[in-house]
Formats: sequence, structure tokens, C-alpha cells
Amino acid sequence: MIQLGAVKGQERVIDALARSLSANRVAHAYLFEGPEGCGRRTTALALIQVLFCRQPVDENACGSCPSCRKLATGNHPDLQFLSPLPDKRDISIEQVRELQQVLSLRPYEATRKACLIEPADRMNEKSANALLKTLEEPPGHAIIILLTTQADLLLATIRSRCQHLRFSPLQDQVIEELMQQNGFEPTLAAKLAPLAEGSIERALTLDGESDEARRHELLTCLAQTDTGQINTIFDAAESLSSSREETLVLCTLLVSLVRDLLLLRTVGQTGIANRFLTAELTAEASRFTSDAIMAALELVLATRRAIQGNANPKLALEHLLLGYDQLRKGSMK
Repeated sequence: MIQLGAVKGQERVIDALARSLSANRVAHAYLFEGPEGCGRRTTALALIQVLFCRQPVDENACGSCPSCRKLATGNHPDLQFLSPLPDKRDISIEQVRELQQVLSLRPYEATRKACLIEPADRMNEKSANALLKTLEEPPGHAIIILLTTQADLLLATIRSRCQHLRFSPLQDQVIEELMQQNGFEPTLAAKLAPLAEGSIERALTLDGESDEARRHELLTCLAQTDTGQINTIFDAAESLSSSREETLVLCTLLVSLVRDLLLLRTVGQTGIANRFLTAELTAEASRFTSDAIMAALELVLATRRAIQGNANPKLALEHLLLGYDQLRKGSMK
């Protein structure tokens, strides 16, 4: 496991946790919010390792004591994980009640128990309200860390009882460094890092040619969408929609493309991620005003949030494509 101080790209969060450890004022519950692959889970496990370690040094775990070794292999009896069951979408109230029973017991080996809830936004109303009771009256020896990409999907009462730490997307140079550590050639890492959208998890799955082809396909789909020929909307939504998880990946790619349109319309080519599509993006950006592209970006982000909730992926994409073309045509009047 990685040391807390060695987590890359989240210095502000790590500094805040290190100060809490130094002052012995660790919260009983944390809410780690940020995009996938930005280091939320790594940070949570590193924090738990420090708390469990028998010989911590300067807010870092020793890495060699029995507790550290058990955490490294995922076999520590005082660490619990709570996620939806394989055949379920949500975390059930029964799972939360079982967790509450476990947390009510004294730790087996460490000085405290810990639980990682991921993704925390998959708790339904009943399970969230059940967890709320534990957050309101936490066992003195327990720490609960909730991981989410979108905190506003959680009950406000849950959010208010956690220390909320926001994780930023990783910078391209951090992505490059981590990719090289995982065996990518420097040239390829430099090419793919801007396409990762701040996520090392996404970066490690990128395949240069196939990923570029997918992005080109999506941009072509956007450019050809026409509310005057409504079947183009329905056909595009049909071909693009898939499972909820795959459609969320698609939305992330759309965010990248539309953000590049905004950059090209406002500041030029500096900072665009999809550099290999510069000519096509420039042509599409010319069809919008800056305000319309900003509205289009907000529309894509809202669509992603809706699908993260419980919206039908195909209907959500139809709404997105309709709105996108309407914004573009409004710009051309």
C-alpha cells in the first residue's frame, strides 16, 4: 500500500489529513468526493493504514508491522468494505445494519475499526437513513469513509455529519508520471495523459488508436445531429446508449469534447485535450457562440448527473442531443 505522504496530485487533501493526524483530531466520518481515478480510494486506505499502524512515523505508516502487512494483503479483520452486492444496484438497508453490528464490537487487533463505503451515492433512502443513525452516534473506536463522485446525490443530513474533502482531477503531468510507473513509454504517456480527464484509472485503460476512433465517432455524431431530422436524434441515442456504466463513460468523453469546443471558442488551442481532433473541433466550435457552448457543457454535465441517478440512459441521451442541436441552431440565428 502507498504511504499517505506519497499520494500524488492531492497535496491539499493530504496536508489537511496530515494536520488532523498530527493534532490527533481525526474525524469519525469523512466524505471523499472527486472523479474516478483521482486517488480517493488510495488516500482512504493510506489514512486507515496510518491509524492502524503500530509504529507510525511522521503521519505515515511504517509499512512493516503486522497491521500494515495485513492491510497490504486486504486481510485486516478491523477493515470493512461496503458496496452494492454483485447483482444489485444499491447498497441495501440489510447491509448497513450488518455493518452497524460489526462496528459496535470492539476492534480485534487495531485501536479502532474502519469502514470504506464505495460508492456512497448507491445507498437508497432507507439504507442512508439507517447509516445516519451511526453517523449521529458513532462508536468511539470507528472511522467511516464515504467515497463518491458526486456528493449532492447523498442526503444532506449524511453530508453534514462528515468532514467533506474534495479531490481534484489529476494534472496531466501527474498522469504521465503514474503511467510511466505502470510501464507506459514516455512518448505514449504524454500523448494519452490529456485524454484521461484527470483519472489514472481511465489512463491505464486507454488504447491510443481505439480511443481516438471512439472520440472521433462521438464528435461526428454531435456534428451531424439535426433536430430538423428527428430520426437522427433517435438513431444516435440508440447507437450510443448502452449499460448505465458504459453510458457514463460516454458522457465523460462528451465532457472532454465539449470542453475543448469551449476552449477553442474562447482562448484558442491552449489546453485542449483532444489535440488530434483540432481541425474537426475548430469547425464545430465555429457553429456556436461562447455562451451556447457553455450551456452545452452544462447540459452534458447535467445528463451525466441524471444517469448517475436513475435516469434511463437512452432517454437522457435523446434529451442531450436535442438540447445540443437547439443551442447550436440558436447560435446561428
